[in-house]
Amino acid sequence: PPTLRRKGPSAQLMAMERYERLADGSRREIPEIQRRKQDFDAIAADHPLKNVIRRCLENDKRLRPTAAQLHVELLGIAETLDIPHKENKDHTACFLAEKELLLSQNQERLREKDGAIAEKDRRLTENERRLTEKDQQIANNERQIANNDRQIANN
Repeated sequence: PPTLRRKGPSAQLMAMERYERLADGSRREIPEIQRRKQDFDAIAADHPLKNVIRRCLENDKRLRPTAAQLHVELLGIAETLDIPHKENKDHTACFLAEKELLLSQNQERLREKDGAIAEKDRRLTENERRLTEKDQQIANNERQIANNDRQIANN
């Protein structure tokens, strides 16, 4: 179980709630959305924050939104609901700046993925070239065997 800051029975109870014991005696971590099902189900289905909350409860941190993504999304929700942004009267500029930041981060990720794809394509091309060479060697060996068989038959 993860390290908990609290000590005592309540900390043990929290740790136990994160895991369930399976029939074979092993333990399995309970998904966060399942652990918080009662609270989550209490939120109206059409509530504008329900999808944001669901994503924040993802067990895999790679699937959870970053703080910058949350900020942009919450500003967008506030804008659609016509809620004024208290810290910054010109929240449109802030919203656009956050969008541009996310765009540049996504473009960087795309460049990294493109590089990985290019490397895999290069390796695939190299493997195909080597395979063609091996096929040619096999064909040459088969011709040589056929020639040897003919020479043996003629002798």
